[in-house]
Amino acid sequence: MSKLHTFIAGILIFCVSLALKLFTDLESKIVIFFNQFFFDSTFFSLLTEMGNGFFATAILVPCLSLLSSKLKINYVPVQLMIIPALCIGLDVQFLKYIFSFERPASILTDEIIFLEPIFIAGSFPSGHAATILSVILIWLSFALKDLKTKEQKTIFSFFIFIALSVALTRVIIGAHWFSDILGSLALVLMAIAIFNINFVKAFVENSIFLKYFSFMLIGLSWIGILFFDISDYL
Repeated sequence: MSKLHTFIAGILIFCVSLALKLFTDLESKIVIFFNQFFFDSTFFSLLTEMGNGFFATAILVPCLSLLSSKLKINYVPVQLMIIPALCIGLDVQFLKYIFSFERPASILTDEIIFLEPIFIAGSFPSGHAATILSVILIWLSFALKDLKTKEQKTIFSFFIFIALSVALTRVIIGAHWFSDILGSLALVLMAIAIFNINFVKAFVENSIFLKYFSFMLIGLSWIGILFFDISDYL
């Protein structure tokens, strides 16, 4: 898929995600359906936290960058994941402020089991889903670019499964509507298109400032994990 087609797909999915907000009964049925898979709070609390920005920055990003240097794929430096993810994170916070949709757990309190703490507002789009989707999909877009071997297809399928599983836990635990996940995916697709533009990619990849800024964010994320309570479901 070309960069233009990816960007247009992002726009269309974003429009669909907003349109889905008009069908509250359908949204509720989707959440109730996914909530049936909520079989263990400990398991899902750990799985959903893979989308926590602190954990993704401190652990997932360095691991993916290292993995790309060890496998027969394109090497992806940390800044090529962190800078796009940071931009997407800012977009998420702006959209949460603009729309301020209520979360499923505040509306379907008597119909679903949810993982606490669940916040009342700020549902659209999902920050956790945006984080995991941005880091993994952006890594895949760079790591597997122009590569089509069987091994690389296996890598693609495995990480897509991980990204979607973590993103959908937000619906399973009652933290977000399905439309919130679609909204996050839309932002990620648009970011992939933009950061795959040659001069944008080259600037981020070659910037010494962005390189060390990214390493600083990784360090600060580790400080947050080790010394502060950064585990939540906001």
